[in-house]
Amino acid sequence: MRLREVRGRDRALCVLYGTTALVGCCVMGAMAVAFVVGHADSGPTGVVTDFLRDATANLASRFVYADLVLTWAALGAYMIVEGRRFGIRHVWAYIVGAPLLALIASYGLFMLVRQLRIAAAGDAEDPAAGGLPADDPGADAAGADDPGVRRTATGTVR
Repeated sequence: MRLREVRGRDRALCVLYGTTALVGCCVMGAMAVAFVVGHADSGPTGVVTDFLRDATANLASRFVYADLVLTWAALGAYMIVEGRRFGIRHVWAYIVGAPLLALIASYGLFMLVRQLRIAAAGDAEDPAAGGLPADDPGADAAGADDPGVRRTATGTVR
């Protein structure tokens, strides 16, 4: 599904996630370029060494750096679970992309792709979009007569 086909709440979330990824990429990219230019005389490995030294220079920077690494690990696990749940391919690229540019850029992009999958699955269940109606017993026999059951893109929920 393409963004131009998405409507309502799903579209608003896609725009939010896309904007977050784009702004994060621009801001963090500009900061990365400024750092590399400032440390260009150190060579490629020296830039990385200088960055790691600066990132762990004092207790405050170590706190922020450790928090970022732990957040990256937790979001990586979340991306793997959600990637499998919604059939998102190449989840590894979002996880590896985080430290290469910025966590906000790769996570925002992942969330955009995830929301597009959710919107596509929602359209598949919407009769107006050509899918099976939610109350069609043939769509899902589990709980067809139970009013306490609702159907979602990922299955039946009680």
